[in-house]
Parts: sequence; structure tokens; C-alpha cells
Amino acid sequence: MHTTQVFAVNRQPTDCLEVRETDLEAPPAGHARVRVEAAGVSYGDVLFQRGVVPGGPKAPYTPGCDLVGVVESLGAGVTGLEVGQRVAALVVSGGYATAINLPAARLVPVPEGVDPIGVAAVSLNYFIAHQMLHRVAKVTSGQRILVHGASGGVGLAFLQLAEHIGGVTVFGTASAANLPLLRRHGAVAIDYRHEDFANIVRGTADEGSQLNATTAYHRNGTVDAAFDAVGGPHFWRSYSVLARGGRLVAYGQNDVLRDGRRNMAIGAVGFLGGLVLPKLRPDGRRTGFYNAWSLEKSQPHAYREDLAQVLNLLAADKIAPREISTLPLAQAPEALARAERGITGKLVLDCR
Repeated sequence: MHTTQVFAVNRQPTDCLEVRETDLEAPPAGHARVRVEAAGVSYGDVLFQRGVVPGGPKAPYTPGCDLVGVVESLGAGVTGLEVGQRVAALVVSGGYATAINLPAARLVPVPEGVDPIGVAAVSLNYFIAHQMLHRVAKVTSGQRILVHGASGGVGLAFLQLAEHIGGVTVFGTASAANLPLLRRHGAVAIDYRHEDFANIVRGTADEGSQLNATTAYHRNGTVDAAFDAVGGPHFWRSYSVLARGGRLVAYGQNDVLRDGRRNMAIGAVGFLGGLVLPKLRPDGRRTGFYNAWSLEKSQPHAYREDLAQVLNLLAADKIAPREISTLPLAQAPEALARAERGITGKLVLDCR
């Protein structure tokens, strides 16, 4: 059959995507062909396309890490799925398409009555936030956490999922215009442009406070987990407010790409200074870089369990993205450009 796919063909900021008609073979054994209804667009897609993520796909490839669609046909040996069933999947690449063959094990049934656009809007962001909260940091009631970029897609997911844990004190950073959103979800809202999050977490926000990263856990305020996708020296600052036994969970290096320019040195500073160096000087605090694929290797059951949990929360109206904007698949180049400029809420490609 014919399918429409969007290919990333180079690492340039413009003229980097091509829409092509290609042939899709019948699904091989253990696979299912999915007619894609919607695919999420994320800043991570931009980072992959620009080549700043180590180990990312090489051009030409089809971007898109999260998709939802309907099963059209089954390969030999597939059980537990039916033709006509709506499913969701998280993949390394391939989402920007009208149809795709995927291993049946990656397809998670979508609850009845849930809109596919909504599924594409929450699958990736809420899945990774759920895993970082529950499987990596193992946050429990009574703990304190720090979330950077708390008004963004993943940041808001942290806030909403922490509310379901209950009794978690959340410090969230955002721009001044977005602080009311954080407060509506019970967070201590911090203006990252004009306030020092470390001072506020420690309860020492008066002028002239002296900060000492090596003794931060002796101060009034610390956190049990910090979630940071900024990268570079920012990792070290987040590490400085951890309590003994606390964990820095890095899950991105967004500062590597700013204003359309790549700066791989920032990535090296973040990895070595913020993640590796603290391990060489053990002090009871831990660091690590969250990677969904690595976690899946160590906990094979986690992928299906956690994505199903996110979809059930969506079906029960217990989670919701801030806003959803849609564009047709043919406008994927515009969608990627918007993602790089920064958008409010979640951007979804309508692939129908």
C-alpha cells in the first residue's frame, strides 16, 4: 500500500523535511500495520533533527516519537490485537506518517471513547514524567521536588501527576506570565528570569545570601528530587539543592540548541560537570540521565504498564495538556519550526 511519510533529510534549520509517497509492505511476523491518526510534535524532534542528541537517528529518517492510530492488518503470530482497534505507541522515529508497521509489543490499546488527538497530546510527555516520578526518583507523599520548565509540556505533566501522588511539595520554575498556571496546580512558583530557585528552595531568598553547593543539604530547604532538561551548568545548580539521598534526574540538554545554533560544548559541560563529577565525590546525593529506552531494557514490563496508566488517566479526565494545536501532516515543516520557536501547550499532526 502507499503511505505518506515525512523525512528529515539534513540537519539544517530550514528546508530540512520532505514529504514523500512511499510503498509500505505487508506487516511481517510479529508486527501490525497501523493507520496513523495523529502524531505528537516535540522539542525532542527538533533536537534529533539537528543532530544534537548522541545516538539519534541519521538522515534520512521519519521523525515522530509518539503516535496513535487504528490497526489495519496483522502479521503472522500476532495475538492480543484486533483489526480496527485503536492503539498508541512510543517509538524512536516514524510517527510523521499516514501508516507504519510496528512490533505488536509496542502497541498499547487506547480506552474506548478517547479522542486520538488527545492521546497524541499526552502520550510522550506524561509517559516520561510518570516514569521519572515513579520509576527513577520514586517520589512519595511528604517529599519535595524541583521541576524546571514547569509550564511546558513535560513540566505540566510533572505537576499534574504529582498532584495524584498527594502531599508532594513542588517547586516549579517558569516565566512570570506562566506563574499563575503553576500556582493553580499547587506549586511554589519561581520566576526563573528574576528569582534564584536555589535561594527559594533553601528558604534563604534575602539579598546577599551566600550559597555553598557542597553544604546545601545542611540548609533550611532542600529537595528530594530535581528534574532538569536545561543542561549545561544548570545541572550543577539543581544538584546543589538536593538533600542527602536526593536525586538529580536530567532528561534533556535544551541549552545545547539556542537561537538555532548548536553548542555541543554545553552538552559536555552538563554531562561531565553535572552528572559525572558528583559521582566521583560521593556525598549521598545521586545523579543520572533518564532515557526511556535504557529503562525499558532494565524493566521490560515498564513501557506497556506506564503508557497504559497514562491513557487510563486521560480517559478518566485526570490529566490534560495545557493547550492542543493541530496541523495537517503536510505542514510538518511548519510544525517543527513552531516547536523550535517554542509553543504553548502541545502541537499535534493530524495524519488522517
